[in-house]
Amino acid sequence: MQASGHRYLARLLQMTMPRLKKELDMKKHLIIGLLGFCLLAFWVPDAIAHGKRFSAPDHYLNLSFFVFHPVSVGYKHLVGRSVYLTGNLDYVRSQEDLLFQAGAAYMIPAKILFFRFYGGGGMEVSRNRGNMYPYVMVGTNFWILYTEVVHPLQSNKEPGYRFGFSISF
Repeated sequence: MQASGHRYLARLLQMTMPRLKKELDMKKHLIIGLLGFCLLAFWVPDAIAHGKRFSAPDHYLNLSFFVFHPVSVGYKHLVGRSVYLTGNLDYVRSQEDLLFQAGAAYMIPAKILFFRFYGGGGMEVSRNRGNMYPYVMVGTNFWILYTEVVHPLQSNKEPGYRFGFSISF
């Protein structure tokens, strides 16, 4: 009786270990992300206090049409203190699809060195597939260039990267 109980327990552990390992990996990434956020929360106010004050432009036009994929056009419009409404059109050649993203972004109200960091989120719609899902993004404007990382909150989608020219007016 006791031997069959041990076999049952061993079999149960074999079945649940991969799931537990995946959950522990997810918790590890969450903890690392939270620690990173806490470090930024303590570091950014000090950097802003010592950094150069920055007057925010009302509009940004982002163009990414060379070497990097997808081909992208984006627009940011200032609606509040450091809060921008955003819109992007991305053409993905490999899928022959047009993606439209609409959302909001918050820009840190200071330049740190020559970088202006921001983060936000919104919804993405695909023209061909018709699916709609949320996304989060982080990015920076520097000189006349910009870069963004867009992460769709969907399990089978890879993060997207943008790099190109940014025109403020």
